[in-house]
Amino acid sequence: MNCGKLYFHLERKESPYKEELPTNEVWGIIRLCYELNNIVEYILDWQWDITEVAEWFDDAEDLLAVKNLDVLNDEDKSISELRDLGYERSFFFNQEEMLSYHEDLDTYFSDFKFHLRGTPTPTYYIGLNNGEGELSYFCRQQKVYKRYCFNMDEFLKSTKKTLLKFR
Repeated sequence: MNCGKLYFHLERKESPYKEELPTNEVWGIIRLCYELNNIVEYILDWQWDITEVAEWFDDAEDLLAVKNLDVLNDEDKSISELRDLGYERSFFFNQEEMLSYHEDLDTYFSDFKFHLRGTPTPTYYIGLNNGEGELSYFCRQQKVYKRYCFNMDEFLKSTKKTLLKFR
């Protein structure tokens, strides 16, 4: 798979909800960009609280660098596909086993999850899959899984640098 560059572009904007905003909120444009062969694709382009990105990154940074997807992946599926396939299991001996299985599945994949709470934006899964950085999600409009390969170390460094302007 040909890998590109994944990065955040964050820009402060005046909030349309300034009377309702908490004092620690930083309103702005959040773009998650993917660049390959000098072509930039905006995977996410949304106005929201930029501190959501900072909080996610603070929680996820250490895991993103080292946690590889530890699921049998001999068909080279994306992280988001494997997560959804896990929910297709239908046989359980009892309800307790089913609830425990789904809780374990949620816990496992939560380390890869990025989503702007309270928005209709997709849930993105970012992590290492077969040793490569990957962002994947299910595109509801096209009804397909989208998958982007990138250098995880570059992504971590650029995100840390970008977020310094908003701390």
